[in-house]
Amino acid sequence: MSARHTPAQAAESLFRVMPRAVSPSMLEEYGIEAPREQAQHITRELLSLSLFWARWALRTHMSARDAALVLDEFQQCVLRNWDTSLGQVGQDVQRYFDDMQERHLTYDEIIKEGGTPVAVATEAASIMEQIGAIRTEDRQRALALLIDQIPVDELGELAENIKLID
Repeated sequence: MSARHTPAQAAESLFRVMPRAVSPSMLEEYGIEAPREQAQHITRELLSLSLFWARWALRTHMSARDAALVLDEFQQCVLRNWDTSLGQVGQDVQRYFDDMQERHLTYDEIIKEGGTPVAVATEAASIMEQIGAIRTEDRQRALALLIDQIPVDELGELAENIKLID
């Protein structure tokens, strides 16, 4: 059932289903040991990948203009929650947005070449290893975390049902 939303309401509904700051206990469930700074990196990668899928879903189900409006509001959601539910105290939000843009270009290429969500998550796990957020031996565990925690299908369903108020 489609509902009418403002761009801000649409962004909030998408943001609600995304993962928040990863906790030490969540990482332990996956067998990943990570001090606070590495956990912050892992959270940012989860967020980047979630934003990527939200962007794809929005662009699939609405005009480029409407998708851009929702994504702009989504960035505001990230900014409002950066220090709190996203646990990014002390981290540079502008640098995050810049890094996220680079990640999204990489992920876009994977999709354009016929890659699946698992292929994209595999690349994200590789990036986490390259930047030192996870140890090499934790790469498969990180992949499982990404696959389990990123609500790809739910983001798609939400985006499909969003109709913006004119």
